[in-house]
Formats: sequence, structure tokens, C-alpha cells
Amino acid sequence: MRSKWHTAYELVRYTGYSFLDYDGANGTIWLKNPKDRSVMFLNDLLTEEEMDHTTDSLFESADTISNQAGFDVGTIYCIHMAEGGTRRKRKSDGLKIIHRSVSDMGKLIRNPFFRLDMKYKKAKDDDYYQRRLMGQHPFEKYMIKFTPMTYLLISINLIIFLFNFAAVRFSDSYLLTNALALSHFNVVSGEFYRLLTSSFLHVTIDHFLFNIFALYILGKFTESLYGKFHLLIAYCLTGMLSSLFSLMFVIEGISLGASGAVYGLLGIIIVHLLVHGRINLKLIIQIALIFVLISVFAQLFANINHFAHIGGLVSGVLLGVVFNPKRFGSKWFFGSFAMLIILAVISYFVMTSKDSSQPFDDMAMEHIEKGEYEEALKIANEALRSGNGTATTYHALGVLSEHAGERERAESYHEKSYELDPSNEYAAEYRLIQLRKQRDYEGMEDVFSQLDTKNIKDEGLKLLAEEYNE
Repeated sequence: MRSKWHTAYELVRYTGYSFLDYDGANGTIWLKNPKDRSVMFLNDLLTEEEMDHTTDSLFESADTISNQAGFDVGTIYCIHMAEGGTRRKRKSDGLKIIHRSVSDMGKLIRNPFFRLDMKYKKAKDDDYYQRRLMGQHPFEKYMIKFTPMTYLLISINLIIFLFNFAAVRFSDSYLLTNALALSHFNVVSGEFYRLLTSSFLHVTIDHFLFNIFALYILGKFTESLYGKFHLLIAYCLTGMLSSLFSLMFVIEGISLGASGAVYGLLGIIIVHLLVHGRINLKLIIQIALIFVLISVFAQLFANINHFAHIGGLVSGVLLGVVFNPKRFGSKWFFGSFAMLIILAVISYFVMTSKDSSQPFDDMAMEHIEKGEYEEALKIANEALRSGNGTATTYHALGVLSEHAGERERAESYHEKSYELDPSNEYAAEYRLIQLRKQRDYEGMEDVFSQLDTKNIKDEGLKLLAEEYNE
């Protein structure tokens, strides 16, 4: 038979109960469950006379127990850790008191994961369970809880990371990264799923481990406070809003990682601690350290989207208000809900008002400028395989073919590039150079007619335009 401290610990871990108090005089452990408006105490076996006396005392102390629990208690479960099937119930003035003797925790905890846990896990000393239960630190309190949604989110992140890591390391393929990462060009083109999928995508081991460590702590805290479906909504919603917010400012390249959603969870937790008056100097320092650690470690990664962090934190704070309607009242609730919608709408319209280029084209051209032709070829081919080929992609392939001495193939790529988009500056510049060599001025005029000559960005193309106008 498991001890009452072990039983109390597992009840707190797998059910909605949390530690309330310990009466050392008679060895009674008190737990509470606000959602069920119930409290539970665990003790050793009592005689029938002792049960009657305890029941009378509990009815007399009902108001005191409710005040200590922080809610109007409707049911008190008196669990006696002993053999036998004793079960007694009395009700008076809306309060039920139920006595029950149990020798097996499985009769109290129906969670299937608990049974699996008990099958393989060794019991620890009572001092361990007592220390964990009576710890008053908020993070310690919620770290005990069994949080399946947190584990599910971590598992999804892990599976995607392993597939992507294997593809990059062993097959030299960035297909999954290209398909799931956040980029302004792709989202504006209609691939809105990237707002969410990028929150599950990581490339490097250190990036993955850091984000998952933060998700483990903040996810368990959020799920313990609000439940598994609230955590799922929080992770997905703050992840998407942080991505959308960032696209107002970051229009080049790609970004990925769970940090936007992690900042969202941090925002929710800060609101909870503030509204429940659980902020103290020690906790403020620890929260500040989390911010500092996230920022410092973030600098180790090549592509840091700080705007996503800001968007995640802001949306998390707003969602924290929405998750506490009774504490804030209807005005704050509807105001915060409206602000979430406004944030999404403003982000969308600002995002779609800006132009951007295919991020993999930018990467390929950067490699070409550095003379890293093999890397450029891999990225250009990856863009074609993933269906993201553009005029710039074919231009890059044309330049690479020229470098390899394959002139006919290069010409076909450049022709394809210009056919796809006559206004593309890379394609137009190459075509103009060829036409100038042939002294085909009419052809050059046709090319310039397809361009907005007042807003040319490429310096070489600008010179060609100035030379032609002279």
C-alpha cells in the first residue's frame, strides 16, 4: 500500500487537486479542487466513532474551511489510507461529507498514464513527496502536474525537428524547411499555414533544445493553471499572431522556431501572477532572468526574429486577460479580445502592403556573390523541387550554368527567367546587356517599357537605364 504522502502527491499530479494544508497534530493532508468546489483530506483509518466526531467537526468548521480554500466548499472527501471498503456519506446545508477507506491509489486516480507510471516508477521516501507538495514557489507548485498537452506539443516539435535534421544532415535537403518556415513572400502569396507551422520548426540542435526547455516550463505552468485546451489555443494563437506581427517588419529571408509562442505563454503567466497577487521580488528576478536568458541565447542563432518575440508577448498578455474574465470583468475581457482581432487585422494589412522576394532566391544570389556556387545550386534546385521557382531562381541557374561553361543551358535558363517575369530586375539586366552587345536598341526599348525605371533598385540596371536615356 502506498503512503498518504505519495497518494497526495499523485493526486495533485494527475487530478485537479492542489495542496492546501498539512495538520501535523493528527497527520492530516488537505487538498483542494476549486473547479469541483471540493476539498479532500488524507489520514489513517478511523473508527466509526472517530468518523462521526470528524464529520460533526467538519460541519461546524465549514466556513473556516471555505475561507482557507478560497471558495465555497460543496464536498469534503475524507480518504483513509487503509484496507477495507468503508464508505459513509452525510449531507447538511448544501455540504456533503464522504468518508472512504482505500488501499489502492488507482481507485482515486483514473488517469491511464498514472497506471503506466506506477508500473515502472519506484516510490520515493515520504520526505521527497512532502517537500514537493509543501513547496510554496509558484513554478515548483505547477511543475508537479501531469500536463499531457505540453508533452504533445513537445513531441510534435521533436518529430518535425528529427525529420528536418535528418533531411538536412543526411540528404542535404531543405525541402521541409522551405515548406514550413515563415517568409513574407510565401505568406502574402497565400500560404497562411506557415504562420503556425513555423512555430514547430527548428533546424539546429541548440535552437531546438533551448525553445523546448522554455516550452516545457512555461507550458506546464499554463496547462496546470488553465487546462490542456487553453494551452493548445494559447500556443497556436500566440504563435500565429507573433508570426503575423513580425511580417509587418521582416519581409526578407525566413524565420522559424517556437520562441514567439513561448513568449506568448510567458505573457499569459505574467498576467496570471499579477492578477492573483503572487508577484514578489524573488519571482520578478526569476522572470527577468527568463527574459535575459531568452535574449542572450537568441543571439547565438543566425536568424533571430525579435519582432516575433514582441508580438508573442503582447498577444500573450492580451490572451492572459481573456483567460481571466472573472478577475478583470467584461470590459477588460471584450477589450482584450477586440485588441487581439485588431492586432491581427493591422498586421495583415501592413504585411500585404509590402513587396518581398522569394527568400530562397535571395539566399542563392548571396551565395553566388560570395563565389559559393555549390551552395547556390543546392538552394536554387531546392526552390524548384518545392515549387517555389521564380524568375530570379532561373536567373541564378543561368549564372551558375555560365560559370560551369554550359552556355546553351545558361541561355535557356535566362530566356525562361525573362518569360516568367519581364519586370524582374535580374532578368531584365541580363537581357539588356545581351541586346546592347547586339546593338538592338528597339529590343532594349521593349525591355525598359516593362520596368518601373523610376524605382529601380539594382545599381547595374540603374546605370543601363541612365546610359540608354542619354
